[in-house]
Amino acid sequence: MTDILQEQLAGAPHDENISIEFSGHQTFGLFDLDHDQPESTMVAKIGEKGTVEIEIVGLSLSEMLGIGAGETVKVCW
Repeated sequence: MTDILQEQLAGAPHDENISIEFSGHQTFGLFDLDHDQPESTMVAKIGEKGTVEIEIVGLSLSEMLGIGAGETVKVCW
């Protein structure tokens, strides 16, 4: 979960023209909470609290990538 609010991304594309970068990793696109991306896919989404969340579908992002709290997240478009 990040502290990047959905409102901060008003006007940003939600397709492959937006990238989310953190700790040497990158994902493209910004999905809704109810996305249908396949298992083991890293996605950025707008979570229930209206902030950007990054997940690996069905797995623990922190366990898979060693990502902890306090990492800088950069959104580019």
